[in-house]
Amino acid sequence: MRATKRDLSSIVKQNSIYQRLRISPIYDLYLALTKRRVIKARGRELDFYRMTLDGFEPGGLIFDIGANVGDKVDVFLKMGARVVAVDPDEGNQAILRDRFHRYRMTPRPVTIVGKAVGAKAGNEQMWVYGPGSLFNSLSEKSPGILDGTKKRSGHLLDAYQFKEKRIVATTTLDQLIETYGLPAFIKIDVVGYELEVLQGLHCPVPCLSFEIEVKELRKELIQCIEILGGLSSRGRFNYTCDRRNGLALDQWLDFGPFWRLIDGIDGCSEGCLEVFWKTLKG
Repeated sequence: MRATKRDLSSIVKQNSIYQRLRISPIYDLYLALTKRRVIKARGRELDFYRMTLDGFEPGGLIFDIGANVGDKVDVFLKMGARVVAVDPDEGNQAILRDRFHRYRMTPRPVTIVGKAVGAKAGNEQMWVYGPGSLFNSLSEKSPGILDGTKKRSGHLLDAYQFKEKRIVATTTLDQLIETYGLPAFIKIDVVGYELEVLQGLHCPVPCLSFEIEVKELRKELIQCIEILGGLSSRGRFNYTCDRRNGLALDQWLDFGPFWRLIDGIDGCSEGCLEVFWKTLKG
């Protein structure tokens, strides 16, 4: 059977040489000459995080929960961060090691944790679409989320399917903090498992974000906001539908106003939004 374009793309992305080239000056030069829009987009994302994480200092710690192949890790490293990259997929872990550790005079300040993050430590079932897929998730609602995504994007219904279930080890945000220290920022992208991740956090952090599907996970979205609202009375919320356009609100809101805002929102054009929460200083 001939490989499809999507199959070939997946194979290329799993290739360690390709992933190492993507964070090299050679790749940046290639993009500058052939795909300036990509360079500009990467620059805008870096500017977004620098602005959103106002006061972040080089050497600060960031947790990347759902690190996948490390694209966000690369952004955080450009900010001067130390990164704890957490991902349960063995293929992604190998790519992360190839991108940031192997064959380097000085390995990048990236700690790779080969686990999923949830409400408790132990073992949980992961729905697997394919090696390294962004859709791999511990959420039982993953198939529904995938259906909603492919309908909005116009993909054929038979283009995606979950191929297997796999048991993976889990840890919690509390345990990660106990092991590695309090992070300046936690990025959460776990395709439907956001609530369980936040259920494993019992102390306020300077800032975190979680990306969530609004239509399929409205109840979970509200519960996530309630969990964060209960962590600190000094917590404030914001959100974005597209990091390239910055945050949606000019002012960060406390729990009540933000809860009412989100409870009435229909979502963004892509069906999901990214919620940001930070603890005010002082």
